[in-house]
Amino acid sequence: MYILLIGYLYVVVMFAAASGSIAKAIVWILLLGVLPSWLIVWLKRRGQIVRARKMAEAENHPPADDEPR
Repeated sequence: MYILLIGYLYVVVMFAAASGSIAKAIVWILLLGVLPSWLIVWLKRRGQIVRARKMAEAENHPPADDEPR
């Protein structure tokens, strides 16, 4: 996934460099580069945190079948 993100950011930077002015380039990099990249990384990291939390809870609580009846 990270190689795709790097490639996408490269294309955005090249697009911004060809835009003609520094102000336009900064806007393009922010709107097309930073915001979508931040969102993708945040969503991916959030999923990892949720999975880690569920695994930790599963390790701390044994299955209910082990309890005596």
